[in-house]
Amino acid sequence: MTKYGPEYYAGRRMSEERPGHAPRALAKLRRVVDLSPSMTALEVGCGLGLLTRVLAPEVARLTALDVSPHAIAQARAAITSPNTTFVTADALSWRTRGKFDLVLALAVFEHFHPAEQARFFLRARTWLAPAGRLVLHVPIAESWSASRRTSRRNTDGPDYTGDPTHHATFSCRSLRAALARGGFAIEKEWIRFSRLGWPPGWAAAVMKAMPPRWREAFAMEMVVAARATAGVRREV
Repeated sequence: MTKYGPEYYAGRRMSEERPGHAPRALAKLRRVVDLSPSMTALEVGCGLGLLTRVLAPEVARLTALDVSPHAIAQARAAITSPNTTFVTADALSWRTRGKFDLVLALAVFEHFHPAEQARFFLRARTWLAPAGRLVLHVPIAESWSASRRTSRRNTDGPDYTGDPTHHATFSCRSLRAALARGGFAIEKEWIRFSRLGWPPGWAAAVMKAMPPRWREAFAMEMVVAARATAGVRREV
């Protein structure tokens, strides 16, 4: 298992103040799901708690889970919301009797090998309430724009983020296929496209005019909200 200790967060500069990062992440989440003050939520891979801090006031109860004791210690020290519980555990084996209306794995799924992705989907099904939703956010690495950025940055990792702990890369199509194999049906999705330096208005007009399969060549990241479908009930 990859070790996510202090050196990882320092190397990725995640311990530094990042103004605007958490509100942007919350805004991306809102593009695919409506948050409610009656919701129970599970945040898988909460890290240092950047999103946790802004998500906690939006829901009734939040469980923040991470495999890194360092990350959980930092998040717990920074966040004192009474409705938030922190858990140090491996998401692929963690069990709970509680059920959640929302399970979030933002910038997490790409850290799993393909065999681990299947285990994650099986585990997520056990966490979700009957009408619950799973939300995934991944960088789209298998696109023309992403490949162009990766080559320009000369990164060590498998995608333009430069994170060497990423064990999977996705196109929009392959992420949809992974969810379908895992027994999930996408209800809503949002894709951020590269503007290639064009003014926002021009870029939006050009992207809108393109057929979807052409447009997705410019994809950089994707957020989806999905529900569990029938079948794939095996316990893990």
